[in-house]
Amino acid sequence: MKRGLLILSVMLLVVSLLAIGSPGPPGEAAAPKYKWRMNQTHPKDSPFGQAADAFADEVRKKTNGRIDITVYHAGALADWVLSNELVMRGDVELDLSPVAPTYDPRLNIAYYTPYLFKNIKESKAGYAKGGWINRMVDDLLAGVNIKGLSVLPLGMSGATVRSVPPSPGDPDVPKGLKIRVMPLKPCELTYKRLGYIPVAIPYAEAYSAIETGIADGQMGGPPFQGHEFRDVQGAWIQYNDFVETHWFKINRKLFTGLTKEDQKILIDAAERQGVKQWEVVEAQDELYRKKMAERGLKIIMLTDAELEKIAKAIRTDVWPELDKIVGKALMDIARKNVGMPVK
Repeated sequence: MKRGLLILSVMLLVVSLLAIGSPGPPGEAAAPKYKWRMNQTHPKDSPFGQAADAFADEVRKKTNGRIDITVYHAGALADWVLSNELVMRGDVELDLSPVAPTYDPRLNIAYYTPYLFKNIKESKAGYAKGGWINRMVDDLLAGVNIKGLSVLPLGMSGATVRSVPPSPGDPDVPKGLKIRVMPLKPCELTYKRLGYIPVAIPYAEAYSAIETGIADGQMGGPPFQGHEFRDVQGAWIQYNDFVETHWFKINRKLFTGLTKEDQKILIDAAERQGVKQWEVVEAQDELYRKKMAERGLKIIMLTDAELEKIAKAIRTDVWPELDKIVGKALMDIARKNVGMPVK
C-alpha cells in the first residue's frame, strides 16, 4: 500500500513538472513575456509624454500584455544624454529623447546640425520614415547598440532673449547679447555666427543663468521650450536653426532578439505617434508662440528672405567646421540634399 502511494506521488510530481515546463500544447513554446522601462524627458501631460504613454499602451494591447512597458516621465531615470547611454548598455530598455553624440560625434547629424532644413515641410521629408537623414541615423545608431524606431518632432527651434537685439534676422550684425547654448560645439558655432555671444550651459541651469544675468537668452528648442522662460524673457525669435526631434529608441541587441512580429508591433506603434505629431507640430508651435505673446513677449517671425540669408551664412561658414566633427562624408550628403556644391 505504501509502495503504491509512493509510486503515485512520484508520478504526480513528474506530471506537475512537465506541466510547468510545457504550458502550451505539445510542441508549442510559450511566447516570452517582457517587462520593460522607458525613460522620456518631458512632463507626463505634455504632448510628448502623452505620445510615450500612447506608444506603451498600443504595444501592451497588440501583444496582449506580453510586452509591458512602464513609462518614466520628466527624465525620472536620467537626463537625455545619460538616457541614451542607459539604453545603449541595456540598463534601460527604451527611451524617448534626442539622440546624443556622446559615443559617436557623427550622431550630431541626428540632433543638432544647423540649417539642414528651414521649415517643417523640409524637415518632415528628411526625418520621416524613408527620409534621407532617417536612413543615415539608423545606420549610425547601429554602431552604438541602439535601434531607432521612429522620430517624434517637437517643433522648429528659436531663441528667447531679454529684449529684441539689433537686426535679429541679419547674421552679419552683432547682437551684443549673451545666449545660453546647448553644450554642443555646433550650437556654439551657429549662434556665434548669428552675432551672439554663446555661453554653453546645461538646460537644467539655463533658467537660473538668465535670472542671475549670466546669460541674456537661451536657445535649444521650439516655442514649447521658449514658453518655459516666459517670466524672465522679453522676446522670442523664430530662427528655425533646427527641428528638435526626439526618437523612440530601444536597445539594439534586445530588439534583434525579438520575433519579427514583435519588432513590427514596436515599429508600427512608434511610427504611429511620429506620423501623428508631424501633422500637428506646426499648430503646436503656433499655440506656444501665442501663449508667449499673451504673457507679453514680442514674437519675431523672420521672413523667408532672412532665413535664406542666415541658412546660407551658416552653411558657408559653420558647416566646414562641422566636417571635423560630423565628418565630411556625412556633411557632403547634407550639402547634396540642400543643393550645395560638393568639393
